[in-house]
Amino acid sequence: MDEDLFPITPYNLYGSRGVFIVNEGNYLYGNGSLSYYDINSKEVINSVYSLANGVPLGDVAYSMTIYDGKGYIVVNNSSSIKVVDANTLLHFGTITDLPSPRHILFLNDESAMISDLYARGISIINPKTLSVVGKIKTGGSTMPFYQHSTENLVKIGNKVFTNCWSFDNKVLVISTESLAVIDSIEVGIQPLAMVKDKNNNLWVINDGGYAGNPVGHEIPSLMRINSQSHQVEFRLNFPSLNDIVGQIATTPAGDSLYFISNNIYKMSIDDTVLPQEPLIQKNGRNFRALGIDPITGDVYVSDAVDFMSEGAVYRYASNGAVIDTFDVGIIPGNFCFN
Repeated sequence: MDEDLFPITPYNLYGSRGVFIVNEGNYLYGNGSLSYYDINSKEVINSVYSLANGVPLGDVAYSMTIYDGKGYIVVNNSSSIKVVDANTLLHFGTITDLPSPRHILFLNDESAMISDLYARGISIINPKTLSVVGKIKTGGSTMPFYQHSTENLVKIGNKVFTNCWSFDNKVLVISTESLAVIDSIEVGIQPLAMVKDKNNNLWVINDGGYAGNPVGHEIPSLMRINSQSHQVEFRLNFPSLNDIVGQIATTPAGDSLYFISNNIYKMSIDDTVLPQEPLIQKNGRNFRALGIDPITGDVYVSDAVDFMSEGAVYRYASNGAVIDTFDVGIIPGNFCFN
Protein backbone atom coordinates (compact mmCIF):
# COMPACT_ATOMS: atom_id res chain seq x y z
CA MET A 1 0.00 0.00 0.00
CA ASP A 2 1.26 3.51 -0.86
CA GLU A 3 2.56 5.07 2.38
CA ASP A 4 1.07 8.42 1.33
CA LEU A 5 -2.46 6.99 1.28
CA PHE A 6 -4.79 6.67 4.26
CA PRO A 7 -7.64 4.21 4.83
CA ILE A 8 -10.85 6.13 4.12
CA THR A 9 -13.16 6.61 7.11
CA PRO A 10 -16.51 8.34 6.44
CA TYR A 11 -17.38 11.20 8.78
CA ASN A 12 -20.43 13.37 9.28
CA LEU A 13 -20.06 16.17 11.81
CA TYR A 14 -23.58 17.49 11.21
CA GLY A 15 -25.02 18.56 14.56
CA SER A 16 -21.64 18.37 16.26
CA ARG A 17 -20.24 21.52 17.82
CA GLY A 18 -16.50 21.63 17.85
CA VAL A 19 -13.26 23.18 16.77
CA PHE A 20 -10.88 22.29 13.96
CA ILE A 21 -7.19 22.46 14.80
CA VAL A 22 -4.95 23.26 11.84
CA ASN A 23 -1.59 21.54 12.37
CA GLU A 24 1.18 23.08 10.29
CA GLY A 25 3.44 20.05 10.18
CA ASN A 26 7.14 20.38 9.35
CA TYR A 27 8.28 22.56 6.46
CA LEU A 28 8.88 20.47 3.31
CA TYR A 29 7.75 17.26 5.02
CA GLY A 30 4.19 17.42 3.68
CA ASN A 31 2.78 16.36 7.04
CA GLY A 32 0.33 19.18 7.70
CA SER A 33 -2.92 17.84 9.12
CA LEU A 34 -6.36 18.71 10.44
CA SER A 35 -7.74 17.63 13.82
CA TYR A 36 -11.31 17.94 15.10
CA TYR A 37 -12.40 18.24 18.74
CA ASP A 38 -16.04 17.75 19.75
CA ILE A 39 -16.71 20.32 22.46
CA ASN A 40 -19.46 18.34 24.18
CA SER A 41 -18.13 14.78 24.04
CA LYS A 42 -14.45 15.85 24.21
CA GLU A 43 -13.68 13.33 21.46
CA VAL A 44 -10.66 14.09 19.26
CA ILE A 45 -10.23 12.97 15.65
CA ASN A 46 -6.71 13.52 14.35
CA SER A 47 -5.84 13.61 10.62
CA VAL A 48 -9.55 13.94 9.89
CA TYR A 49 -9.01 15.37 6.38
CA SER A 50 -6.72 12.51 5.42
CA LEU A 51 -9.02 9.88 6.92
CA ALA A 52 -12.02 11.29 5.06
CA ASN A 53 -10.23 11.58 1.72
CA GLY A 54 -7.45 8.99 1.82
CA VAL A 55 -4.67 11.45 0.99
CA PRO A 56 -2.38 13.86 2.91
CA LEU A 57 -3.49 17.45 3.44
CA GLY A 58 -0.25 19.03 2.23
CA ASP A 59 2.81 21.02 3.27
CA VAL A 60 2.37 23.59 6.07
CA ALA A 61 -1.35 23.82 6.80
CA TYR A 62 -1.79 27.38 8.03
CA SER A 63 -5.40 28.42 8.68
CA MET A 64 -9.03 27.46 8.10
CA THR A 65 -12.27 29.37 7.57
CA ILE A 66 -15.81 28.01 7.27
CA TYR A 67 -18.21 29.77 4.92
CA ASP A 68 -21.57 28.65 3.52
CA GLY A 69 -21.17 25.03 4.55
CA LYS A 70 -17.65 24.61 3.22
CA GLY A 71 -14.29 24.60 4.95
CA TYR A 72 -11.41 26.44 3.30
CA ILE A 73 -8.08 25.03 4.52
CA VAL A 74 -5.10 27.21 3.59
CA VAL A 75 -2.06 25.02 2.88
CA ASN A 76 0.72 27.56 2.74
CA ASN A 77 3.69 25.73 1.26
CA SER A 78 1.50 23.73 -1.10
CA SER A 79 0.44 27.09 -2.58
CA SER A 80 -3.21 26.15 -2.42
CA ILE A 81 -6.46 26.12 -0.48
CA LYS A 82 -8.26 22.82 -0.04
CA VAL A 83 -12.04 23.22 -0.05
CA VAL A 84 -14.08 20.61 1.80
CA ASP A 85 -17.63 19.94 2.92
CA ALA A 86 -17.65 21.29 6.48
CA ASN A 87 -19.57 18.26 7.79
CA THR A 88 -18.12 15.30 5.89
CA LEU A 89 -14.67 16.80 5.22
CA LEU A 90 -14.88 15.37 1.71
CA HIS A 91 -12.73 17.26 -0.77
CA PHE A 92 -14.77 19.59 -2.95
CA GLY A 93 -12.06 21.40 -4.89
CA THR A 94 -8.72 23.21 -4.71
CA ILE A 95 -7.84 26.86 -5.24
CA THR A 96 -4.44 27.17 -6.88
CA ASP A 97 -2.22 29.92 -8.36
CA LEU A 98 -1.44 31.22 -4.86
CA PRO A 99 2.29 31.68 -4.12
CA SER A 100 2.17 31.44 -0.32
CA PRO A 101 -1.39 31.91 1.02
CA ARG A 102 -2.06 32.73 4.69
CA HIS A 103 -5.70 33.63 5.44
CA ILE A 104 -9.00 33.97 3.58
CA LEU A 105 -11.74 36.55 4.16
CA PHE A 106 -15.12 36.33 2.44
CA LEU A 107 -16.66 39.58 1.22
CA ASN A 108 -19.75 37.91 -0.27
CA ASP A 109 -20.81 34.72 -2.08
CA GLU A 110 -18.78 35.63 -5.15
CA SER A 111 -15.72 37.34 -3.72
CA ALA A 112 -13.05 36.52 -1.14
CA MET A 113 -9.62 37.93 -0.33
CA ILE A 114 -6.54 35.77 0.29
CA SER A 115 -3.48 37.19 2.04
CA ASP A 116 -0.04 35.99 1.01
CA LEU A 117 3.53 35.96 2.28
CA TYR A 118 5.30 36.35 -1.06
CA ALA A 119 2.78 37.50 -3.69
CA ARG A 120 3.22 41.25 -3.07
CA GLY A 121 -0.54 41.34 -3.26
CA ILE A 122 -3.85 39.95 -2.09
CA SER A 123 -5.60 37.53 -4.42
CA ILE A 124 -9.31 37.89 -5.13
CA ILE A 125 -11.10 34.61 -5.75
CA ASN A 126 -14.62 33.61 -6.75
CA PRO A 127 -15.78 30.96 -4.24
CA LYS A 128 -18.29 29.60 -6.74
CA THR A 129 -15.65 28.80 -9.36
CA LEU A 130 -12.67 28.43 -6.99
CA SER A 131 -10.64 30.57 -9.37
CA VAL A 132 -8.45 33.64 -8.92
CA VAL A 133 -10.19 36.57 -10.59
CA GLY A 134 -8.07 39.51 -9.50
CA LYS A 135 -5.28 40.89 -7.35
CA ILE A 136 -4.83 43.85 -5.04
CA LYS A 137 -1.26 45.06 -5.36
CA THR A 138 0.45 45.67 -2.02
CA GLY A 139 4.16 45.55 -2.85
CA GLY A 140 6.43 48.08 -4.47
CA SER A 141 9.89 48.03 -6.00
CA THR A 142 12.00 49.86 -3.42
CA MET A 143 13.58 48.72 -0.17
CA PRO A 144 13.04 48.21 2.66
CA PHE A 145 9.32 47.57 2.19
CA TYR A 146 9.23 46.30 -1.36
CA GLN A 147 7.24 43.21 -0.48
CA HIS A 148 4.42 44.11 1.94
CA SER A 149 3.54 40.54 2.81
CA THR A 150 0.00 40.26 4.17
CA GLU A 151 -1.33 38.21 7.10
CA ASN A 152 -4.61 38.70 8.99
CA LEU A 153 -7.58 40.20 7.18
CA VAL A 154 -9.97 42.14 9.42
CA LYS A 155 -13.10 43.71 7.92
CA ILE A 156 -14.57 46.79 9.57
CA GLY A 157 -17.36 48.46 7.60
CA ASN A 158 -16.27 48.96 4.01
CA LYS A 159 -12.58 48.56 4.81
CA VAL A 160 -10.27 45.60 5.30
CA PHE A 161 -7.14 45.94 7.41
CA THR A 162 -4.15 43.66 6.86
CA ASN A 163 -0.90 43.50 8.80
CA CYS A 164 2.40 43.30 6.93
CA TRP A 165 4.45 41.11 9.22
CA SER A 166 7.54 39.91 7.35
CA PHE A 167 10.35 42.53 7.56
CA ASP A 168 7.82 45.34 7.74
CA ASN A 169 6.01 47.81 10.00
CA LYS A 170 2.74 48.58 8.24
CA VAL A 171 -0.95 47.87 8.44
CA LEU A 172 -2.59 48.44 5.06
CA VAL A 173 -6.14 49.70 4.61
CA ILE A 174 -8.10 48.33 1.66
CA SER A 175 -11.43 49.55 0.31
CA THR A 176 -13.96 46.77 -0.26
CA GLU A 177 -15.55 48.94 -2.93
CA SER A 178 -12.51 49.73 -5.08
CA LEU A 179 -10.50 46.66 -3.98
CA ALA A 180 -7.41 48.84 -3.70
CA VAL A 181 -5.08 49.99 -0.93
CA ILE A 182 -6.27 53.40 0.27
CA ASP A 183 -3.95 54.01 3.22
CA SER A 184 -1.10 52.56 5.26
CA ILE A 185 -0.56 52.87 9.00
CA GLU A 186 2.89 52.74 10.56
CA VAL A 187 2.98 50.40 13.53
CA GLY A 188 5.72 48.57 15.44
CA ILE A 189 8.29 46.34 13.81
CA GLN A 190 6.77 43.14 12.43
CA PRO A 191 3.05 43.34 13.24
CA LEU A 192 2.35 39.68 13.92
CA ALA A 193 -1.40 39.54 14.50
CA MET A 194 -4.44 41.76 14.97
CA VAL A 195 -8.09 41.68 15.96
CA LYS A 196 -11.02 44.09 16.27
CA ASP A 197 -12.95 44.82 19.47
CA LYS A 198 -16.61 45.68 20.10
CA ASN A 199 -15.90 49.37 19.40
CA ASN A 200 -14.38 48.51 16.01
CA ASN A 201 -10.95 49.52 17.20
CA LEU A 202 -8.07 47.48 15.85
CA TRP A 203 -5.53 45.90 18.21
CA VAL A 204 -2.15 44.99 16.73
CA ILE A 205 0.56 42.94 18.42
CA ASN A 206 4.09 43.57 17.07
CA ASP A 207 6.85 41.02 17.67
CA GLY A 208 9.65 43.61 17.43
CA GLY A 209 11.83 41.73 14.96
CA TYR A 210 15.18 40.28 15.96
CA ALA A 211 18.86 41.18 16.18
CA GLY A 212 20.18 41.76 12.66
CA ASN A 213 16.71 42.26 11.20
CA PRO A 214 17.04 44.69 8.23
CA VAL A 215 14.05 46.70 9.51
CA GLY A 216 15.31 46.83 13.08
CA HIS A 217 14.86 45.25 16.47
CA GLU A 218 12.74 46.76 19.23
CA ILE A 219 10.69 45.80 22.27
CA PRO A 220 7.49 43.98 21.26
CA SER A 221 4.35 46.08 21.63
CA LEU A 222 0.56 46.18 21.60
CA MET A 223 -1.17 49.03 19.77
CA ARG A 224 -4.74 50.25 19.46
CA ILE A 225 -5.76 51.82 16.16
CA ASN A 226 -8.88 53.88 15.47
CA SER A 227 -10.42 52.24 12.40
CA GLN A 228 -12.09 55.47 11.30
CA SER A 229 -9.16 57.89 11.53
CA HIS A 230 -6.44 55.23 11.00
CA GLN A 231 -4.51 56.80 13.88
CA VAL A 232 -2.57 54.84 16.49
CA GLU A 233 -4.29 55.81 19.75
CA PHE A 234 -1.65 54.35 22.04
CA ARG A 235 1.21 51.90 22.22
CA LEU A 236 1.97 49.56 25.13
CA ASN A 237 5.49 48.15 25.24
CA PHE A 238 6.10 44.72 26.70
CA PRO A 239 8.66 44.52 29.53
CA SER A 240 11.59 42.96 27.67
CA LEU A 241 13.26 42.91 24.29
CA ASN A 242 13.27 39.13 24.65
CA ASP A 243 9.53 38.71 25.24
CA ILE A 244 8.04 36.24 22.77
CA VAL A 245 4.61 37.45 21.68
CA GLY A 246 2.04 35.56 19.65
CA GLN A 247 -1.58 35.48 18.62
CA ILE A 248 -4.32 37.76 19.94
CA ALA A 249 -8.07 37.20 20.32
CA THR A 250 -11.16 38.78 21.88
CA THR A 251 -13.92 37.54 24.14
CA PRO A 252 -17.24 36.78 22.37
CA ALA A 253 -18.52 40.20 23.48
CA GLY A 254 -15.40 41.90 22.15
CA ASP A 255 -14.83 43.70 25.44
CA SER A 256 -11.60 41.99 26.51
CA LEU A 257 -8.43 40.77 24.84
CA TYR A 258 -6.39 37.61 25.23
CA PHE A 259 -2.83 37.50 23.92
CA ILE A 260 0.34 35.45 24.08
CA SER A 261 3.42 37.07 25.59
CA ASN A 262 5.38 34.07 26.85
CA ASN A 263 2.30 33.36 29.03
CA ILE A 264 -1.39 34.00 28.28
CA TYR A 265 -2.75 37.36 29.43
CA LYS A 266 -6.21 38.89 29.54
CA MET A 267 -7.07 42.59 29.63
CA SER A 268 -10.07 44.86 29.17
CA ILE A 269 -10.21 46.91 25.99
CA ASP A 270 -10.55 49.95 28.29
CA ASP A 271 -7.20 49.29 29.96
CA THR A 272 -4.29 51.54 29.02
CA VAL A 273 -1.59 49.48 30.73
CA LEU A 274 -0.56 45.88 30.20
CA PRO A 275 -1.66 43.33 32.81
CA GLN A 276 1.01 42.31 35.31
CA GLU A 277 -0.24 38.82 36.15
CA PRO A 278 -0.84 36.13 33.52
CA LEU A 279 -4.14 34.29 33.25
CA ILE A 280 -2.33 31.10 32.21
CA GLN A 281 1.31 30.36 32.99
CA LYS A 282 3.57 29.00 30.28
CA ASN A 283 5.25 26.44 32.54
CA GLY A 284 7.73 25.27 29.91
CA ARG A 285 5.23 25.02 27.07
CA ASN A 286 5.63 26.56 23.59
CA PHE A 287 2.33 28.40 23.17
CA ARG A 288 1.48 28.70 19.48
CA ALA A 289 -2.22 29.15 18.67
CA LEU A 290 -4.88 31.00 20.64
CA GLY A 291 -8.62 30.72 20.04
CA ILE A 292 -11.76 31.74 21.92
CA ASP A 293 -14.99 29.78 21.66
CA PRO A 294 -17.43 32.35 20.19
CA ILE A 295 -20.33 30.93 22.25
CA THR A 296 -18.93 29.80 25.60
CA GLY A 297 -15.87 32.03 25.80
CA ASP A 298 -13.64 29.05 26.62
CA VAL A 299 -9.96 29.62 25.86
CA TYR A 300 -8.06 27.21 23.60
CA VAL A 301 -4.28 27.40 23.43
CA SER A 302 -1.90 25.06 21.64
CA ASP A 303 1.54 23.84 22.64
CA ALA A 304 3.95 23.17 19.77
CA VAL A 305 6.16 21.17 22.19
CA ASP A 306 9.50 20.79 20.34
CA PHE A 307 8.14 21.67 16.86
CA MET A 308 8.88 18.11 15.69
CA SER A 309 6.61 15.97 17.86
CA GLU A 310 2.83 15.91 18.06
CA GLY A 311 1.44 18.99 19.75
CA ALA A 312 -1.18 19.47 22.44
CA VAL A 313 -4.20 21.70 23.01
CA TYR A 314 -5.34 23.02 26.38
CA ARG A 315 -8.92 24.11 26.95
CA TYR A 316 -9.59 26.58 29.76
CA ALA A 317 -12.61 28.39 31.15
CA SER A 318 -12.49 32.16 30.78
CA ASN A 319 -11.16 32.41 34.35
CA GLY A 320 -8.16 30.21 33.52
CA ALA A 321 -9.46 26.97 35.06
CA VAL A 322 -8.42 23.86 33.10
CA ILE A 323 -11.28 22.00 31.38
CA ASP A 324 -9.48 19.54 29.11
CA THR A 325 -6.19 18.64 27.41
CA PHE A 326 -5.76 16.61 24.22
CA ASP A 327 -3.08 15.63 21.70
CA VAL A 328 -3.16 16.82 18.09
CA GLY A 329 -0.79 16.98 15.10
CA ILE A 330 2.60 18.59 14.63
CA ILE A 331 2.74 22.36 15.33
CA PRO A 332 -0.93 23.19 15.96
CA GLY A 333 -1.15 26.74 14.67
CA ASN A 334 -4.76 27.78 14.15
CA PHE A 335 -8.28 27.14 15.47
CA CYS A 336 -11.54 27.21 13.51
CA PHE A 337 -14.87 26.80 15.35
CA ASN A 338 -17.78 25.29 13.43
